[in-house]
Amino acid sequence: MTNSTLTMNPLDGGRKLVLLAVCVGLAAMLGASFLYRLSNPSLVQQGRGPAAQEQAGEHDGEMEIVSALMQKVQQNPNDAGALFALGQHFLDHSDWARAEGFLARAVVASPADPQPLYMLGIAQYQQQSFEKAAETFERLIEIDPQPAARYNLGILYRHYLKAEAKGNAHLKAIIEDAKAPEDLKAQARQELESAVHGDKKQQDKKQ
Repeated sequence: MTNSTLTMNPLDGGRKLVLLAVCVGLAAMLGASFLYRLSNPSLVQQGRGPAAQEQAGEHDGEMEIVSALMQKVQQNPNDAGALFALGQHFLDHSDWARAEGFLARAVVASPADPQPLYMLGIAQYQQQSFEKAAETFERLIEIDPQPAARYNLGILYRHYLKAEAKGNAHLKAIIEDAKAPEDLKAQARQELESAVHGDKKQQDKKQ
C-alpha cells in the first residue's frame, strides 16, 4: 500500500482521493459547490473558502502568514482559528503529521466546530490511520451529520476496515438525505451498486 497525497496519487490498489470543494469560513460549513469524480473508491475532502485560504498562507508572503499564526498560538495556545489555519496549511503541503497535530488541538479548543474534525479525519486517512479517521468522522456526524462525512465513513468501513454493512448504512443515509448534494448521492449509489455487482461476480465464480 502506498501513501496518497492531495494531488490524487494512488492509494491501496488504485483507490484515489477525491476533492470536494465547498464554500466555507472558519466558523461554519456551507453547501457543496463541486466534486471531482473518479471511478475508484475514494474519500472526499472539503476545500477552504477565501478566509481560510488567506490565513493558511496560500498567497504571496506565505511564510510571514505562517509565522504570524505561530506567534498567535504561542500567545494563546487555545486560539482555535489559528490552530485550524495552521492545520490547513500543513494539510495543503502534504505534511500530514503536523497537520494532524494542529487540527487535533483545534478540535480541543473548539469541540463543537465540525470543520476541524473533518480536516483531522482527512489527515489521519492520509497517514493510513483508518480506524482513527473513522472514529473522527463518527464523532463529527454526532455534531453535524453532514453527507460528506458519511460518504467518507462509507469508504473507510467498506474498503479499509472490513465493515461493509456499516459502510453501506452510511451510504444509504446519504441517498435518503433530502439535503445531500445530488452529485454526492450519485457517488453513494455508484459505490453501493459496485458492491452488488461484486457480490454477483463472487456468486458466479462459485457456480
